[in-house]
Amino acid sequence: MRSIEQLVTEPGDSEETRRYKAHLVIASILVMPAGLIWGSLYFAYGERVAAAIPWSYAVLTLLDLLLLVQLRHHRLFRSVQQVLLLALPFSLHFALGGFVGSSIVIVWSFLTVLMAVLFADAGEARWWFAAFLVELVAAALLAPGLTIRNALPHGLVLLFFILNVSAVSSVAFVVLHSFINDRRRLRELEVAYLGQEMMLRQSEKLATLGTLAAGIAHELNNPASAARRASEQLRETFGRLDELRIRLGKSDLTPSARDALHALEVQTLRDASRLPDADALTRADAEAELEEWLDERGVADGWEIAPALVAQHVDRPALERLAAAMPVDELGAALRWIACIYRANALLREIGESSGRVSTIVASFKSYTQLGHSPLQSIDLHQGIDSTLTVLQSQLSNGIRVEREYGRDVPQLQAYGTELNQVWTNLLTNAIDAAGKDGRIVVRTRREDVWAVVEVEDNGPGIPDAIKARIFDPFFTTKPPGHGTGLGLSISHNIVTQKHRGELRVDSRPGCTRMMVRLPIAGLTA
Repeated sequence: MRSIEQLVTEPGDSEETRRYKAHLVIASILVMPAGLIWGSLYFAYGERVAAAIPWSYAVLTLLDLLLLVQLRHHRLFRSVQQVLLLALPFSLHFALGGFVGSSIVIVWSFLTVLMAVLFADAGEARWWFAAFLVELVAAALLAPGLTIRNALPHGLVLLFFILNVSAVSSVAFVVLHSFINDRRRLRELEVAYLGQEMMLRQSEKLATLGTLAAGIAHELNNPASAARRASEQLRETFGRLDELRIRLGKSDLTPSARDALHALEVQTLRDASRLPDADALTRADAEAELEEWLDERGVADGWEIAPALVAQHVDRPALERLAAAMPVDELGAALRWIACIYRANALLREIGESSGRVSTIVASFKSYTQLGHSPLQSIDLHQGIDSTLTVLQSQLSNGIRVEREYGRDVPQLQAYGTELNQVWTNLLTNAIDAAGKDGRIVVRTRREDVWAVVEVEDNGPGIPDAIKARIFDPFFTTKPPGHGTGLGLSISHNIVTQKHRGELRVDSRPGCTRMMVRLPIAGLTA
């Protein structure tokens, strides 16, 4: 069996095809002695013309087998066998005088149809079936005999009748039974594959969620750490403010000194809510000049006071008025009081900004996962993309520049928001990997007739033409082991094309890879 499979195997043959080909060759080998016996019986009972037909079939089959061994061309071998299987029954039908006299041998012609179904395509199988029907009609028209009109005894005709029907029916049963079993096994494999694919997709989603969770944790850690650090510094600042308030409260300040100090406090509270607008070099020069002014008036630790005073834009006339009205030994305490008030308010502003950043990240993540919403909903594509970019912010920290070119005419869509956010995640993650450090990513949206179009473009090296047709195949990836499952684009393609009846295309060349998603504006219905 193994040697016969090697003889008939051609490149690209499946195990099932190799088995069928080997069975055909074995059946042809077994038919040769049967043909010799068959012809000998005809000859023994005086039907010499009829005897020559199965003998000829046995000889021609032997020659066909020798040709197969020489050329290893199974299709040629099979075609010759099909022609012989059409010619043999038809010839015997006429030689023995019709349907009954030939023991309905014409049914052997149906084996040509079975062979075509097993080995040929659908078009060729239809042609062979048509040939069988034509031969059957021709036999009925030309030799319809329903009685025995030959020298064969009635018992032998009946025996061949039973053998012919049984043999052809058995072959048909074996082929059908094998086909059904193969289909059943294929279905079981398909179900197992779908189950495995579903598990892998869930694993891909969990892996993506784990990566996003790590990124979110990193993004939350920065503002949270900043808020904690600011709160600790604020505690120290409030302690110093209490000390300075007690000291200034015990000082015998004149009304003019209190007015000058109050004026600076008002300016401090006003300016503490905004960030310094001067560049670092200008601030450094102003701080150095102010430190010199403080040293001239005997104020200690001027290097600590000067930055706060410069940051709140305290002008020289205001300081001169305060210095003129304030006792010399209390001037330093007053300026430290002003500096501490500014620092306390600046720290409060920093805590507010940090907590605001945390709220923004949490809101973006909630929008990204569509928590609290039904799967099918009216969504804003721009909001979903922005939320995804916020979630991926940790991956964009290596200098990648993201440009948004949103079309104002893109309407809201009825779609599955969570699944689409997964698509944006996969496309943007691939673009981030392709763009590399200091790369550029452009996200565009626009309306084209009945479509809403989203493009994600990066300036990476591009996708080679050799693999461009395979990028949406499951498990295909160009990333090194451990860095990708090959399911991201496959899942995205299914979400866009199957779940949203849209299109996902790729256009790539060195320096520009563009992934285009087209979604129907008409949307989906629940």
